[in-house]
Amino acid sequence: MSQKKFAFSGRLPTDRPSAIVVDIRAKPEADECSAVVPSHEPRMNRWLAILYVVICFEMGASLFLFPWVPLWSQNFFVGQYPWVFTLAENYYIRGAISGLGLIDVFLAFHEIWRLRQSIGLVN
Repeated sequence: MSQKKFAFSGRLPTDRPSAIVVDIRAKPEADECSAVVPSHEPRMNRWLAILYVVICFEMGASLFLFPWVPLWSQNFFVGQYPWVFTLAENYYIRGAISGLGLIDVFLAFHEIWRLRQSIGLVN
C-alpha cells in the first residue's frame, strides 16, 4: 500500500517531528458548551454586500464616463509626458477603460440580484 504525500509540505504523514505533542483530549466537546452566542454575521454580510454594490456602481459609472469628459486629457501627466497624451487621446484606450466601468456596473447589479436572492425577496 502506497502512502500519499501532503500537498503543501511534501512530507509523508509519518514524517512528523517527534517534539510536537498534541493532546486530543484537551479539546472541549461540542455538547459541553452551554452558552449560546447570537450571530450577527448575516446582518454584517448584508451591510458589506451593500457597501460593495455602492463602491462597484460608483467606480463603474466613473470609469464609464470619465474618459469621455474633456478633463480626461487635462492633467499633470499629460502635460509632463508626451506618450501619456497619446494614450489619453486614443479612442481604444478610452473604450477599454469604459468597458471596465461597464463590468463594474454589471458586478454591482449582479451583487444586488444575489443579495435579493439571499434575503428571500426573489425565489
